[in-house]
Amino acid sequence: MSTGTTTPPYDSTLEQLYHAANDVEMQDAFHTDVRRLYVVIDTNVLIDYCGIVEQFCADVEKSPYPIVIIIPSVVLSELDGLKNRPELQWFARQATTWLLKKVKERKTVKLQASTETQSPLAPLADGDEMRRNDLAIRDCCLYFADPTRGVGALLVTLDKILCLECQKEGLETCIPPRRSWSSRQLAQSLPVSGVDLTLFHDREAFPRYRPSRTRERLAQTEAPATVSAHRAVVDDDMMEIDDGEFMLPEEYMPAHARDSLHAQIAEHFTLVLKDLCYRVRLESGESMAVVNSAHAPEYRRRPMTEWTADTCLSYLKTKRGFEMPDFMGRFLLKRGQAGWSKGQDWAPVRWGMVLDALEDVGKKFNDGAVLSSVAAVRPHVQEVWEAKLRPL
Repeated sequence: MSTGTTTPPYDSTLEQLYHAANDVEMQDAFHTDVRRLYVVIDTNVLIDYCGIVEQFCADVEKSPYPIVIIIPSVVLSELDGLKNRPELQWFARQATTWLLKKVKERKTVKLQASTETQSPLAPLADGDEMRRNDLAIRDCCLYFADPTRGVGALLVTLDKILCLECQKEGLETCIPPRRSWSSRQLAQSLPVSGVDLTLFHDREAFPRYRPSRTRERLAQTEAPATVSAHRAVVDDDMMEIDDGEFMLPEEYMPAHARDSLHAQIAEHFTLVLKDLCYRVRLESGESMAVVNSAHAPEYRRRPMTEWTADTCLSYLKTKRGFEMPDFMGRFLLKRGQAGWSKGQDWAPVRWGMVLDALEDVGKKFNDGAVLSSVAAVRPHVQEVWEAKLRPL
């Protein structure tokens, strides 16, 4: 694996999100006569549980419920800042990439516009300067909880102090559990009655990979729902402490880390490559229309929403030459797609070859999103393969 330390090209993901937040056309997509329920998501939830929020959005889109996920504007700046923290930058980049995808879809995720807050803002009291971001999130919740704008709002956060601030204002809040949270549990917390919980996914039989709170490692794992608690490996000296409370030990199983990190890599880089292809097509003035011809290349016969990572790579190779291993498309298959294999089934050298090829793509197209993502995930890949497997 390469170990270059040069500053990568500019990553425009956050800039695109900031633009979308105040884009009139995107804001108008949510201005209808339908009274909506708003779920406001804090930064810490996107970092720890982005996959759960993603599943909840997918469930909402298949349900009859008019629910919108709100991302406060201050959350974007916090995610941007977390990209400079080595232990969190991989998770922050996953969150911003997924947000960009959902905002462009204009279905269930909306960014807070600059005008969507309490007006006028109350002046900050002594000592409130340090809590400016919390107060901004509280004001965002107050805006969307206004009964003239919908049927209510729910704040989802891991910050207990922020919860207390919001509860003092009569706002509904939800603190996810440290383990075994699910889309269904989030739906159960909605401040409305009559929600059919069977429309929302419960905890799935696949491991999770999320930030460590002890910082002894880059991440912790959570066993699949079907794995009994006594079979999970934990470190006795790795206790979570939050506001003086005793928490369960962190769990770390290398096999689970390899499987879930591999799934994150496939999901994330498929989105990053799609966005790169979209920008390349726009810059080249190509038509986005689908061609109904058996002789046309696959990327011309499918809408971009259906492109796989392999489709993206095939298209990019027609623009600029780069080397990639012949198994790269299969490595980047998303979980559940035909031909998918678990992360632990791929040799570590193949993980490295895929990352090196992605880095080459980033350099050939001078793309900061690809290069920054590769740099962010390399330490995680190294760690999951250096950790020794333990018997179940």
